[in-house]
Amino acid sequence: MRPYQLLPFPAPALFDPAKEQPDFFYQNFAKKLIPDMIKLMDTGLHIDKKAVEELRITIDKVLNSVKKVLEGSSLIKEFQLFQIPAAQKKWAEEATKSTRSYEYYLREYNDTNILHRTWVINTHLIEIEYPEKCKDKWTVADTKKLSVILQDSFLEALIEKKISKDFPIVKKGMLELAKHKAELWNRPREEKAKQPVVISPFNPGSNKQLKEFFAWLNVEPLEYSKKTNEASWGRDQIEELKSVTTDNELLKVLDAIIDFSYSAIIKNNFLKAFDSYTIDGVLHGNIRLFGAKSFRPTSNSPNLLNAPSTGSIYAKPLKKCFIAPKDFLVYTADLNGLEDRVIANLSGDENKQAVFLENLDGHSLASTYYFQEKVSKIIGKYVNNKEASKLLYSLVETGNNTAKAIRQDGKPVSFGLAYGAYPPKVAATIKCSLQEAERIFNIYHNELYTGITKYREEYVLKTAKEQGYIHLGLGCRMYTDDANSAIRTLANATVQFWSILTLIAINELNYRIQKEDLTKWIQVTSTIYDSIYTQVYRDPELIAWLNKNMIEVMTVPYLENQSIPNEAEGEIGNSWGNLYKVPNNATPDQIQNILYEEGL
Repeated sequence: MRPYQLLPFPAPALFDPAKEQPDFFYQNFAKKLIPDMIKLMDTGLHIDKKAVEELRITIDKVLNSVKKVLEGSSLIKEFQLFQIPAAQKKWAEEATKSTRSYEYYLREYNDTNILHRTWVINTHLIEIEYPEKCKDKWTVADTKKLSVILQDSFLEALIEKKISKDFPIVKKGMLELAKHKAELWNRPREEKAKQPVVISPFNPGSNKQLKEFFAWLNVEPLEYSKKTNEASWGRDQIEELKSVTTDNELLKVLDAIIDFSYSAIIKNNFLKAFDSYTIDGVLHGNIRLFGAKSFRPTSNSPNLLNAPSTGSIYAKPLKKCFIAPKDFLVYTADLNGLEDRVIANLSGDENKQAVFLENLDGHSLASTYYFQEKVSKIIGKYVNNKEASKLLYSLVETGNNTAKAIRQDGKPVSFGLAYGAYPPKVAATIKCSLQEAERIFNIYHNELYTGITKYREEYVLKTAKEQGYIHLGLGCRMYTDDANSAIRTLANATVQFWSILTLIAINELNYRIQKEDLTKWIQVTSTIYDSIYTQVYRDPELIAWLNKNMIEVMTVPYLENQSIPNEAEGEIGNSWGNLYKVPNNATPDQIQNILYEEGL
């Protein structure tokens, strides 16, 4: 039986086939998906050399732009001023770490050493108040002449080498010599330590600087390194922080950091792969089935999961590199809002389901809970949050700035709380009191999304503690020996696991392609998260067939008694970077019109 035919499946909390058959997931799903991954790698991705060269140029432009943004940022300038005292102290410590005490140079008097003799005689002359007679060098002959002139018994004893090394003036002279040598050695180092420190330009690629920057901002780390247990600020964490940030100046800095990060990724991941693994214009990378913690596939040479997000300046230039071969077109489809739909189905949360079933705007709905007083001022008092959210969103749609601001303020709160944020982070995000943040935190968990909170705490956390694992679905399990610290990973995995639906869809699509003898005309080329990419011969009949079958296999019900269906819509174009919508169930004539109108 094909994986597609096993759907819909009982909800993970209700049935785990691995209890009776430990290898159920492997035998019925993983094993059967392996040939599809091999086929993807064998088919490869056609690459546009001209677009690749344009991408190289884009990198230089972006890096110059990043440099200008960071150099001109008032936030970065303030941070660097803050750094100066510590940097000055560190500079001074580094400059003076090799200074020496006089003890390092202190020696016993040697009556044959002219330097020793000179310092002892000069010290003696100062003691007997003849400082004007001091010289830079005292030879034996000069010392004898001075002895005759001064009739000095000490000098006579010094000439005759009858003076003790422990004689006070001798010891003092040697001490002064040691101090002089130490001063000569230390002076340039101490002068260097006083030089004003110059702060190097902010380096967005340095995790150390990022750690210091966000610590200065009092932003709590979103992740810690398992090796060092120190704050980790990779691109994923920066993007997550961006989603919950309302400070415009900080947003500019975060965008620049993300752009810089993508520059390195484009260079070291994509361009390197384009240069090294493209054969006759086709890039053959590697795919690792279930390579991620959440059982999503991963890839390398290049890592397609590292592709810049849609809002990135690199998104379109990179996507333009992936093209269809001659006489073919790129066709792709994406599962819309898969994670939100999955959590709505798994948790049964009333409000999360209502977003889809009643076509509500989720951010407006959340705002009617968080900011009831503000919302009431513009729509009137209300008791039904769903109806209130419709009124609020209608004002947003008509351009009401107050409504827009209220909705916008709620977005970072919801994103943060969805990823496990606590009141202090909420307070920092929307710049409110801790008491207000605690109120919003409680509303989110106890009023807005009570079903999701219950699912996370009573199913994911409780089950993982009791069993040492959580059933993600289809007999696949994620094990843990510390459920409390892993709760975020576990909860996210129960949702992200269902991107397996794209793999099941690929498997079924390949079966149908082969059954209809279309392997020459349609090939699956890639999958990224919840998207599937194919190349299809430029024929409206073939494209209509692919469009119908692709959407059908991607939107199959995957859970028994599923409340929220999946949705997907196809796009077509010459490259990943130039795609045009294809309506579901479009006829060959409709598709022909799209091809004509878009010049495909």
